[in-house]
Amino acid sequence: MSVQEAAGESAYQAQTLLLLPHTVTDLADFTANPDRYLVSIEAEPDRAAKRWFQRAAKNPYGGDGVVQIRYFGTQLIPSGLWDDTVAIWMALLDAVEGFLSTGKGRGSFNAEISLAGNLHTAGFWIGGALHRVAPLAFIPAVLGGSKRYFDWLENRVGRTHPGILERIEAMQRLLESFSPTRAVPKESGPRA
Repeated sequence: MSVQEAAGESAYQAQTLLLLPHTVTDLADFTANPDRYLVSIEAEPDRAAKRWFQRAAKNPYGGDGVVQIRYFGTQLIPSGLWDDTVAIWMALLDAVEGFLSTGKGRGSFNAEISLAGNLHTAGFWIGGALHRVAPLAFIPAVLGGSKRYFDWLENRVGRTHPGILERIEAMQRLLESFSPTRAVPKESGPRA
């Protein structure tokens, strides 16, 4: 059983959505009617790629949109924090990487992100909001969402970010090294 299965990854879901309009002028309508404003790279990869190219023809960021991370349906990233999706994912990866290395990680796009705590419980701060997360479930969802995004970006849009998939895989391996089964030492012989 992997760490993801043991931790119940399905509780957390991460996905990337691109903006359909050039910008959002009515945040309340955007929040209430996301289907009018967003296209999912997972659900509609071709439509999302088409929108990327349309946006990129008019401005340097074809990937303006949102990254959603949900915990049992509750949105952890406020919907108003839309930006270049590459920047959002890079900031999330920076926070996860720092957390896995030192117990505290930070990232930044148009909002500050931090993840601090231990492998059993951590605080995930973004845009001034704090959420308690279970890192052994939260981190696999973030890594899985970022991997799907960068795969889509390379295969559908033709944009590469050298080393990003290797970076994600390295974080997955590091997370696996913290497996709950590893925390219990195996006995080397009979007890006295």
